Amino acid sequence: MPRTSYHHGALRQALIDGAREILAERGHEQFSLNEVARRAGVSTSAPYRHFENRDELLTAVAAQGYETLRQSLERTAASTADATERLLRLGGAYVRFSHDHPDLFVTMFRSKPDAGPVGHESFEVLLRAVADAQRERVLSTKPSAELLATSIWATLHGLAALSLRQPHERFGMSAPPEDLATSTLSALLGL
Repeated sequence: MPRTSYHHGALRQALIDGAREILAERGHEQFSLNEVARRAGVSTSAPYRHFENRDELLTAVAAQGYETLRQSLERTAASTADATERLLRLGGAYVRFSHDHPDLFVTMFRSKPDAGPVGHESFEVLLRAVADAQRERVLSTKPSAELLATSIWATLHGLAALSLRQPHERFGMSAPPEDLATSTLSALLGL
């Protein structure tokens, strides 16, 4: 049931939540601020008190997605002290996130403006894991940790994007997402 009044700050989050619902149901092509306002039970002008336009709302959705991803990656990284296992688990967590939140995942990488520092913070988790693996001599120190983490992220992102496509089996991707990520990273990094 739509709410007609909000405490200070609650409408902004309600609009973000409504946007996520619409994106999950209809995708980006059918997304509009008017529909978000209707679902929140407010006037069509109300979203403009919090967001300049559609893209700004989508950027807020993307920022929350990056934060959710960062938290997931942080929990995964903390789940093992072994540098090799940490990298493999992070790869699995990244691809699993794309499957658990496909519409959010697409929004994160489709939003026009940059999601800001929170987008970079999710990458930092992988960068730290790569640097740790280099310090422990699990990975070579050449290339740099940043270049290697970027290459790993690009590989995982490509894998995630391909595995979301239907029918992804034609790409040889019928295994669970975590297994695909683990085998891909193992082959890529020689682990």
